[in-house]
Amino acid sequence: MPTLQKLLPKKFTNLQGIEKMIGQDSIQADKKTCPHLGQEFQPFVQPQLDDPYSFFKRARNEEPLFYSPILDGYVVTCYNDVLTILKDPARYSSAENLKPIVQFTPEVIGVLRQGFPFVADLVNSDGDLHKRLRAPFMKVFVPERLQALEDSIRAIANRLVDNFINDGQVDIISQFTYPLPLEVILTMYGVPLEMMANIKKWCLDMTTLLSSQLTPEKQLECAHSFVAMQHAVAGLIEERRKTPQNDLISDIQDSDLSMNEQVIILCGLILAGHKTTSHLIASTIKLLLEQPQLWQAVCDTPSLIPAAVEEALRYDAPVPAMIRTTTEEVSLAGVTLPQGTRLFLMYGSANRDENQYSNADSFEIERFKQTTANHLAFGHGVHHCIGSNLARREGRIALEVLSSRLPNLRLRSNQQLTYIPALMNRSFTNLYVEWDVT
Repeated sequence: MPTLQKLLPKKFTNLQGIEKMIGQDSIQADKKTCPHLGQEFQPFVQPQLDDPYSFFKRARNEEPLFYSPILDGYVVTCYNDVLTILKDPARYSSAENLKPIVQFTPEVIGVLRQGFPFVADLVNSDGDLHKRLRAPFMKVFVPERLQALEDSIRAIANRLVDNFINDGQVDIISQFTYPLPLEVILTMYGVPLEMMANIKKWCLDMTTLLSSQLTPEKQLECAHSFVAMQHAVAGLIEERRKTPQNDLISDIQDSDLSMNEQVIILCGLILAGHKTTSHLIASTIKLLLEQPQLWQAVCDTPSLIPAAVEEALRYDAPVPAMIRTTTEEVSLAGVTLPQGTRLFLMYGSANRDENQYSNADSFEIERFKQTTANHLAFGHGVHHCIGSNLARREGRIALEVLSSRLPNLRLRSNQQLTYIPALMNRSFTNLYVEWDVT
């Protein structure tokens, strides 16, 4: 059956606009009699929670741009459309990138007011403001400073493996892929390691608050966590202003960033600086162990590891979606969208686009061995992830350490992975692995 959008004149293809023109009840009736992919898009529940890619493949073929009532915005699924948007920040704004996908209760808003006001972050700012906010952090992520971290990252990875190597089994996420990037980023930023447990909870709750559907009670719990993290970071900033050290928080004190801006940006960077890397490492381990010959290949030929990391980023992106908002009327995928339309860029779908990649649904560790990776896992253009090279380095070192020390690593059989129901983060809660203890 033709979709509602295809049946309407192009100028009427924004469903929100239609509802205002002919009434909510009429549109709801049409949706029931003529279902479209937007109604079938259910990213927070099974089966799409575990496997969003089958649905996205169908969408790319049938309706590559569709309106989602759940998200109250349009979902963009094709590589070229996503890339077009990322290359044009003037017409596709990042200002609402961190807008929650659900409405907060009055009680949650009251809690959030106890923290620092929401101001522009690196991921939800545009133009000159974005350049100003990003500039102080660029010097921290230059190649020579990242190279200097290499020995430290490797030492942390080996110490974590020491803790479980004689056990023969482990949840590799809780004991390795999560604490590794978290300890690296806390050390780099100058956050005391004794705050690690709190940071872990606060970051999880931050992500949940902004990108998951929650009960009012869970919203409130997560809001308290967000505020607690803000005040903890503010305390660290005050300490560094009095006693500078060799860390990121000290390094940005000569910038023109206000206290409010520093708190909000640092909270975001602490979250992004470890969570997505943890997801990347865990996903790469899972993908390699699912085909034991691939794990054997990286054990035998460690030079394959960087390409394997890039392919894992493409195949199962740890940040599978991002948001943009139109600043003027645009035409995209044959649909006219008015100013103020919210777009959900599905990186995970774009990276599986058959028109961009041959055998797109196959995990091929040599795909990027001879070519530069062009996946969208880290975005593109002015908003390309500032920490992408650090994430790649941590992923490479993690796999080098594991493959050298546990070459007979394997997945525990008959385990069911539990994916976290968050739109802009893709990860599972546990991954159990085994090996022979000699």
